[in-house]
Amino acid sequence: MLSVSLDLPEFEVVKQEELTSSYVVVVQKNSVKERCSFCGFLSSFVHDRRTRKVRDLDILNKQVYLLIKVKRYRCLNCSEVFSECYDSIEPGKHQTNRLREHLYQLCQDTTIKHVSEKYHIPYTTLERIYYSVAQEKALIHKEAITQATDKDDLVLSLDEVAVRKGHQYETVLLDAKLGCILGMIHQRSYESTSQLLTNYISSSQAVKTVVVDMWDPFHKAIKSLFPLASIVIDKYHVVQKVTQALDKVRKKYPKLKKARFLLLKGYEKLSEQQKVRLDELLEEYPLLASAYYLKETFREMYKLDNYNDAEESFEEWIQLAWSSPYPSFHEVAKTLENWKAEILQYFLSRYTNGRTEGTNHKVKNIKRRAYGYRNLERFRLRVFLECTGNTYKKQVA
Repeated sequence: MLSVSLDLPEFEVVKQEELTSSYVVVVQKNSVKERCSFCGFLSSFVHDRRTRKVRDLDILNKQVYLLIKVKRYRCLNCSEVFSECYDSIEPGKHQTNRLREHLYQLCQDTTIKHVSEKYHIPYTTLERIYYSVAQEKALIHKEAITQATDKDDLVLSLDEVAVRKGHQYETVLLDAKLGCILGMIHQRSYESTSQLLTNYISSSQAVKTVVVDMWDPFHKAIKSLFPLASIVIDKYHVVQKVTQALDKVRKKYPKLKKARFLLLKGYEKLSEQQKVRLDELLEEYPLLASAYYLKETFREMYKLDNYNDAEESFEEWIQLAWSSPYPSFHEVAKTLENWKAEILQYFLSRYTNGRTEGTNHKVKNIKRRAYGYRNLERFRLRVFLECTGNTYKKQVA
């Protein structure tokens, strides 16, 4: 028979038995005295004994159950009866702490249902274990983030992610320096955004920079709560507007449906063969070549280091866009003119929503993995734990 080593110093093994699909190990606590949970008096008077069944980590693909001989003591000081406590098992739980931690880690990056079937644990039981441990982990993360946050120079990143069909959004607030999620809230209205910022940012004076897209309710909420903060419009959203304008021009040429990738991707990222093919297309379609030139010229602006040079380049591009024959570029020029100050602020702050967009991708994967969440609080808890922990630890290491 295989001898099971528990590696739980507080217990001594009394007996063990190997069954077809499990091991049963009878254990008892080493100590002969226990401190009263009511008055703190140390007692050795045993009132009675009971048996408690607790599941531990599997061994060789077999379930392990501990049958604990629980001693209940009577306090000679206050006459109350109390049970002995264990470091490795929480009161009222039917699993050891290390098993609960192991199950929690297994549920990360996968579904509770998958782990439930693999470990033969009822779904509701595993769900309760996961979210119980998750709440504890979230408190630890939040405390660590609070200590690591630069309270005098906060840089926030604000963006939305679609969580359901029908324009159902969650607004995500990140610390751009640490790359960690501070909070989420349903929808992306002025009211919800203001509530999100108020709930998670205690000092409006500490916020120096906020990185956002061109969604107007975000800007109204930021200006209302943080009037002294600099607003930076994320450069990827700006470039996206210009790229979409080029794509509208391409759609006027049905034969170029398969050329979309060549036209929208940055020229420097193309292979030599792709560059040759692109040059042939632009030579064949001169009007399209002009639109492509506008897109690449705008991308070049973001490579400038000096604010004044960027402003001059921005103004020149606006004039080129207005003078072009493409309505889509006229629309973009009008939009960029309205957001000129916030767009050019990038050349002073150099912050983007890159981390936020990466986090949004993870959020969507979490949503798809579970085929959506009915309970938004649990969804946010999952997102916080899976998208935050490793990020801020790397930043403060």
